[in-house]
Order: sequence, then C-alpha cells, then structure tokens
Amino acid sequence: MIRDIMKSNVRRYPDKIAIIFKDTRYTYKEFNDRINRLANAFTRIGLKKGDWIAVVGDGSMEHVEIFWAAAKTGIITSALNQALSYKDLAHIIGHGKAGAVICGYKYCDLIESVRPQCKSLKRCIGIGIDESNEDFTSYEGLISSSPAIEPDIEIEEDDLLYFANTSGTTGLSKQVVHTYRSLFATALMDFDALGYDMEAGSVSLVSAPLFWAYLLPRVSIPPFYTGSSLVIPEDLTPQTILKTIEKEQVTKIITGTPFFQPLMDHPDLDKYNLSSLRQIFIFGYFPPEMWRKAIELFGKIFVLGYGSSEIGFISFLPSEDFTFEESPVKESKIRSCGREALGVEARVINDKGEDVEPGETGEVIAKGQNMMKGYWNAPKATEQTIRRGFIYTGDLATIDEDGYIYLAGRKKDCITTQGKMVMPQEIEEIILGHPKVLEVAVMGLPDEERGEIVKAIVVRKEEDVTNEEIIGLCRKSLPDYAVPGSVDFAEFLPKTDTGRVQRYKLREQYIQMSTDEK
Repeated sequence: MIRDIMKSNVRRYPDKIAIIFKDTRYTYKEFNDRINRLANAFTRIGLKKGDWIAVVGDGSMEHVEIFWAAAKTGIITSALNQALSYKDLAHIIGHGKAGAVICGYKYCDLIESVRPQCKSLKRCIGIGIDESNEDFTSYEGLISSSPAIEPDIEIEEDDLLYFANTSGTTGLSKQVVHTYRSLFATALMDFDALGYDMEAGSVSLVSAPLFWAYLLPRVSIPPFYTGSSLVIPEDLTPQTILKTIEKEQVTKIITGTPFFQPLMDHPDLDKYNLSSLRQIFIFGYFPPEMWRKAIELFGKIFVLGYGSSEIGFISFLPSEDFTFEESPVKESKIRSCGREALGVEARVINDKGEDVEPGETGEVIAKGQNMMKGYWNAPKATEQTIRRGFIYTGDLATIDEDGYIYLAGRKKDCITTQGKMVMPQEIEEIILGHPKVLEVAVMGLPDEERGEIVKAIVVRKEEDVTNEEIIGLCRKSLPDYAVPGSVDFAEFLPKTDTGRVQRYKLREQYIQMSTDEK
C-alpha cells in the first residue's frame, strides 16, 4: 500500500536522503516526520478522508510532502497550474468542491479572489507566510504544532488518492480520479519499463511541471519505493537543470519534450558534467531528426512513454529501439511510441470496434489496473470515455505487425477535405523539417466547396521564411488535397499546461476572423 512506503523506509533507510530541494535535504526519517506532522494537522483542522486539497504554487518540496501526507489520511490532492486564469481556478476548485487550498505566498491574492466562488473551502493554507496572517493558515505553523506519530486511518485500495487535470485541448479541463490501486499499478509499470534500482547513488530529477497530469505521484512513488533520492529543481530553466544534474550526480531524468529541447539547444551544454546520467524518461513527440540529435548529445539512454491522464502510460519505446543504423524497418520504430506497457491491453480499432490491420488508421483504446475511476462530478463525460471497460483515448494511430503504435493525431483534429481524411501531424512533420521553423500547427477550416481547407500556422526560428517556401516544401511530399491552402506566421501557439497545442483555440480564432470579415 502506498501509504506505508515512507514508514517502511524509515526502518530500512532512516539516514538515506529522500528528497532534495534547493539547499534543503531530508533523510527518510526527517521527511517522514514532516509528513506525519502535516497529516495530523490536516485532521486537526477538520479535513477528513474523502476531502480533497488543491495545491497551487511553483514546483517545490512541499508539493511532495502534501501528496504523501494526504496518502496517509485518505485525503485526495491535486496540483494545479499556478498560471491558470481566475475562471479556470474557480471552475476546478469550486466545481470540484475542494475542502482546502494550499498555495505559495505569491498566489495568496489569486486564491483570495476565487474564494467567494468556492463555498466548500474549509481552510486556505499559505506556504512561506507567517502565523500573523489572518486569512491564511501558515503551512510551517501547521507542521510545527502537530505530532509526528503515524496517523491511524483505515484506507482501502479503491479509495481516491489523486485528481489529475486533463490538458484542456478542447476546453476547460476535467479532473481525472485515480485511486491507491491505479497509482500503484502505474508504479509497477514504471518499474518494468524504466528499471528503477536500489543503488545508494540512484537519484531521480523531475524536469517537468509537477502539475502535469498526475506527474507528482508518478515521479515520487517509484524512487521512494526503492529507497532512492528525488530532486525537485528550483525552476525548469535549462541552466538550473544542467547545474542540478552535475551537482547532485543525477542518474535519471523524468521530463517532457517541451522541456528537454531547450537543454539540447543550450549553448553551454558541453561545459556541464552529465556523466552520471543513466536514463532519460521522456514523454511527448519529437520527429526522427530531433531524436538523432538527442542521441548524439546524450547517448542511447532514452525511454519514451505514451499515455493519457485517464490511464497513465499505455506504451513504452525502450532505449534499444532508438536506432538509425539498422534496416529501414528497425529504423521506423523510432517514429512509434512503442508497445503496450506491462499490465495494459492496448488496441487500435476502427469505427466498428474491430482491430485494424497493420497500416490502417484507427483509435487507440486501452485498459488496465492503472486506469482512472472516472471524471470527478462528470458522469456523462465518464460514460463517453470509458466504454466496454476500455479508455477511448481519442488518439488516432496505426499499429504494425510487432505491436508498435504509431500516432497519427487526435480524432477531433482530423481534417476532411475533398472527401479525403488528412491528419495534421503528417503535414506538421514535413513543415518541421524546414531548418528555420520552430513550431507549427495545422488545422482544417470550413470551406463550402471542399468541406475543409488545410491551414498552417508557423512559428519561425528566423524571419526569412516565406509562405511560398512552406507550401513548396509540402508539395514535394504530399498529395495536392493535403497541401496547405495558406500559411500564417505567429509569435507563439496557444498550448495546454502540458505543452500540447490547442488547435480548437486557433480554429475558433480564424472562424471568428472569417465571420467578422463578412
């Protein structure tokens, strides 16, 4: 049971370093004491099993403490993006009926502004504030005034433990409900795919926002279960991450492609000693040429994961498949997101619910002990996503004879033009091949004659890229119907807090512009 991991580690590794944040280091004994004090404080201020706490703040050690303290009491936690708007925060905290909010001192005013919309709040707790504050309870005050005894609360495997927030690629995010059982099943998959070890020097670094999906339990359960050390960086800038790897002799990085690319591009990368690294676990998308660059810089130490908030990881691509030197068939594996994870049944099906043949496109569905219980307070959305025991991901893909899954894009993003189906990702990969293109989003816009027309929005690395260049590049590799009818240039693309482009926002913007012109 997850709740007993820390207590067990106090017996096994009392003096080993459990967590590192800035200049603070706690042994397992010290960390467990703080967690117990916080857990008992939650109970003392009126929070009980089944209540949930929203956490709003910059990534810190306190995020980890809150999750593990709650795990000992049956209280649910959820780390929220501190950059969320008033509307989004009020929706998540108010709609979800949070019992408490814990926030960094910089975000107290923001929380105070949404407080009137959140009638269920029993307490607002501030990190980094003193006990004289009348509106917020002091986080450290709670810890210092509570006993370090182990909480004695009965917890079952199917009790709720964590709310993961969906990316919001099609609107307001939903809260994905995970249990003690589903999160431990996820940890077992990580052990299998990532090979966590119990060496004294094993050190994991989180190089991604802790509010991503359910990253917080994902990055803390496996290393703590094995008695390893976990490092939370002060910030996610490339310089901080590189300095931390060198200083703490990090052996494993957990990151996403939006945060790893700046490391590769850092001008002083070769000045840091990164020889301690044994593995980089990464999620997200890179075209093959970007993977080639990553391997040249860091070696063949990558493991790629594909999944969703609703079921965690569905598939893994192991380091041995990151190759460019063998047959074309073998080389093509690097375009995939690997094969199904341990304990997961993954399928790619057509509209009739039948498994597709190799090379045919269908929707990815999956099931396993790691899947969510449902969406919080959203039964209709739950019924649409969980059908016949499977999570319907909304991702389109093909699958080969060896079971490797090749993502083609989101089902809702599919473009139908001249009676043909076009996947944005196929066009985006071609445009990203231009050396002066940084990012691109392709979408379909309504057209009376063709159904939809293909539109590309490009963020440039250098200004001397033209519309004609991009269209000409596409004409060399795509059929006429799939070539963008026009290309616009933008300073940035709207994204979710997990770095996924929100095509629906771009589409709404351009449809509105077209309406205004009429």
